Amino acid sequence: MNKLFIGLLIIAAGAGAFFLLRKKRNPADAITEIKKEWIIGKWKTESWQPSKDSAQPLYRYDFLKNGNVLRSLNDSAKADTLLYEWNKNNELVWKEKASDSTGRVFAVLQLNQDSLQVKGKDSTIILFTKMK
Repeated sequence: MNKLFIGLLIIAAGAGAFFLLRKKRNPADAITEIKKEWIIGKWKTESWQPSKDSAQPLYRYDFLKNGNVLRSLNDSAKADTLLYEWNKNNELVWKEKASDSTGRVFAVLQLNQDSLQVKGKDSTIILFTKMK
């Protein structure tokens, strides 16, 4: 009787550990659920936190499928061309030129069809909203 009870207890503990470990996910696993194609389109910056300057310019960004980003100040016809790519950690990397070996890396805090929130290595949080 004791052996049966101990055997059942071991099986129950093993099953509990299995489900607990299976349910516990690595935080990086949640990042893989980002739908990267949602970044394609026109976005505008809503806020920079912490703001380095009270008159921080608010840019408009047009993310293209080919990895280019057109950045303009408000509705200016003049636009800078930047590059973006996703790294293996599903972070957004911005480069000024294609020849740059490194770029500015942003952790994606939120990406959905209406908003994008990223956090830079310097703890700057930028909120973008999709333009209609």
